[in-house]
Amino acid sequence: MPDALKLDNPIFIDMRSPSEFANGAIPGAINIPLLDDAERGEVGTIYKLTGPEEAKQQGLAIVSAKLPALVGSIRAQYKGGRTVVVYCWRGGMRSKSVVGILEIMGIPAYQLLGGYKAYRRHVLETLESFDLKPTVVTLCGSTGVGKTTLLALLKEQGVPVIDLEKLANHRGSVFGSVGLGKPATAQNFDALILRELLRYNDAPYIMVECESKRIGNVYIPEPLFAAMKKGPKLLAYADIETRVTRLIEEYLDVYNSRGDEIRASIQALRARLGAVKTDRLSAAFAAGEVREVVRTLLTDYYDPLYGYEQAAPADYAVTVDAADFSRAAAGIIDYLNTLRGSLCCRQ
Repeated sequence: MPDALKLDNPIFIDMRSPSEFANGAIPGAINIPLLDDAERGEVGTIYKLTGPEEAKQQGLAIVSAKLPALVGSIRAQYKGGRTVVVYCWRGGMRSKSVVGILEIMGIPAYQLLGGYKAYRRHVLETLESFDLKPTVVTLCGSTGVGKTTLLALLKEQGVPVIDLEKLANHRGSVFGSVGLGKPATAQNFDALILRELLRYNDAPYIMVECESKRIGNVYIPEPLFAAMKKGPKLLAYADIETRVTRLIEEYLDVYNSRGDEIRASIQALRARLGAVKTDRLSAAFAAGEVREVVRTLLTDYYDPLYGYEQAAPADYAVTVDAADFSRAAAGIIDYLNTLRGSLCCRQ
């Protein structure tokens, strides 16, 4: 499995059905399914009812009409200078048959032995024992302070950053998935995390946003989470009105198009805020009093939950005023340059 990942300019062709691909795939892979979900279900039913020979015959009848387009799609990748690697679930019939057809058509291709199942096992085993070399610097701060924006600005300036919430497709809060579509599956999140860790493992440090071990329905791998707890913490702060404004700007489209999801998320806080306050927030949101709703959620839910508003600056390696993102980023980069120097001195 590791040898396939080291090939020169590989392009992974996933022959599985769209639902299998969506559940977990090699990052950057292209899904060119031999059977769509309905066809796969049809062949599976025949297999159960009448046996493998009849199932193979039906699969062949379905696939044969697709072969010219399938070969054409893969040929385009090969002509683009990519090394073609074909895989299915276990490196079985689907990928083996396609590699054979490609060879007949003059397109060199590899079959990924063990298929996606072997890749998934490789990801889990590698993450479990990953030797994380960089110091992990964690950016903390109250909800709405703009940590994600600040990290993006730092990344633009060359700072190694792993955006955990982006990889999870979840904002890490009770409103975390609203407007983002489906959150990442554990399979895809783990694969993306591993890719980022490998990319930055020779860097002196990596920056991440402060998160709990769980983000939505996925979990930060233990080597990374342990490094987050051990490494230096930075604190970004901003006044309440700045934070309210930023949250409204971030969620503006969501407020306008996904009101039902917002109201459902507010009601999910009922046990913590109480029925009276929750109903009042729902009514205020329905009345368009968005700014008041956001302010109340910050002061009565998020700030007490995370405690950054009462945090002591001495508990952090550096604190920056995030009212001005550019100045905050400059302050963080100054700290990182100092950190780099101290890390070099230890080596």
